[in-house]
Amino acid sequence: MNLFARLLAALRSKGAPGADRYLPVYVFSHRCQEPIKGQIDLLNELSLAEEESGYYVRKVFHTSGRNRCFAQVEVQLWLDDKKQVTRYEVQGGRWLTAEEYAAELERQTQAESASETDDASETDDKR
Repeated sequence: MNLFARLLAALRSKGAPGADRYLPVYVFSHRCQEPIKGQIDLLNELSLAEEESGYYVRKVFHTSGRNRCFAQVEVQLWLDDKKQVTRYEVQGGRWLTAEEYAAELERQTQAESASETDDASETDDKR
């Protein structure tokens, strides 16, 4: 009976399936000046860390290729035994928070719309 009660409690305590499976990662590519959003699969992509108890993952994110700029940003993460980030290193870019990522997207959108209006006015001037 004890086994059945434990199994039932485990099934009831689950949240949404896959809610805690992915860790969102936000970085900014120095070369392309582009924010990148990615994710780490906490069930399949982690390795045991050699130095301390916990986990390690290395992942390479790619820019979209917009404006003919292609770059990679390498991220190395160290996580504790509860899979919380304790340390990170970024090559080819910088780490962003979710708020910084949203601000960079907004900045990029405004810059693109400004350049489109400039291009349209130049086309009108040539006619």
